[in-house]
Amino acid sequence: LTVIALVSVSAYSGGGTAESVVIEASGETYVYMLDTDRTIEVPGPLGNTIVRIVDSEVFVENSPCRDKLCVLAAPLTKAGEWNACMPNKVFIRIPDNTEQDLDSLSY
Repeated sequence: LTVIALVSVSAYSGGGTAESVVIEASGETYVYMLDTDRTIEVPGPLGNTIVRIVDSEVFVENSPCRDKLCVLAAPLTKAGEWNACMPNKVFIRIPDNTEQDLDSLSY
């Protein structure tokens, strides 16, 4: 059981070295490198969502949504992790370097 638990955690926890973050909002896609600290204002239908990159971690500092679940989420640090502000339609993810594009045969 211990081996199964360890394999499951490593398989589903994301992993790999994170180099960049992808932010999708308002039909636009933005890519930022994680090696530079910055504050990003991401426009959405409710207003601007403030995303920060600090010490190679990405987090939502503030958002105009009501419940602020995106603000309460843990910082993104590993490939495969993501956060979203659903009411403001902002999606943030650290891409996995092993991601491959889907083709018509994938469906």
